[in-house]
Amino acid sequence: MPRRIASALPSWIVALAGTAYAVAFGSAQWAAVISATIGASLVLSFVVQLSMQRKQGLVNRLAFTTAGSLVIGAVGIGVALARYGLG
Repeated sequence: MPRRIASALPSWIVALAGTAYAVAFGSAQWAAVISATIGASLVLSFVVQLSMQRKQGLVNRLAFTTAGSLVIGAVGIGVALARYGLG
């Protein structure tokens, strides 16, 4: 598995789990739960990338990880809006 994907998986798993929880259980605060989940995912991506102690490609790996987390969050927000509406 390429290093870029292997280093992105923990962050994406957190984003997917939190977003799925917010959509599946449909709390009234689904927007806050998804936002907090994406924030935690982004912090985790920085921790994982910096713990690798490899300078080359850091920006590309962070951009790849961040973009994936944001796409997961955007899909979750779209599903939650379709399912529960704004209220």
